[in-house]
Amino acid sequence: MNMYETNDGRFPSDTHVWTPFPVPDSDIFWDQDWPWLRGTVLGQCGPDEWHIAIDAPEVAERGDGYEWRPACFRNSCELRPVAQPTPQGD
Repeated sequence: MNMYETNDGRFPSDTHVWTPFPVPDSDIFWDQDWPWLRGTVLGQCGPDEWHIAIDAPEVAERGDGYEWRPACFRNSCELRPVAQPTPQGD
């Protein structure tokens, strides 16, 4: 059984999006100030919630020889299609 059985089509799986996400070692603590980074939709997990893998190299962990991508959950107001310019904070 697929954990993401339904998707309303606003952000289909494998879609590239911009989403706010903290950069390691940054002094920014509040999500409204986080930079918008590129991510990929893993799937929709609720009526207005998507599971996102962050693709930005500035957050990839490479300490053990593997490249890891952090993931997060975001609602539709925290996602923008990559086809749009990089958001500058709304």
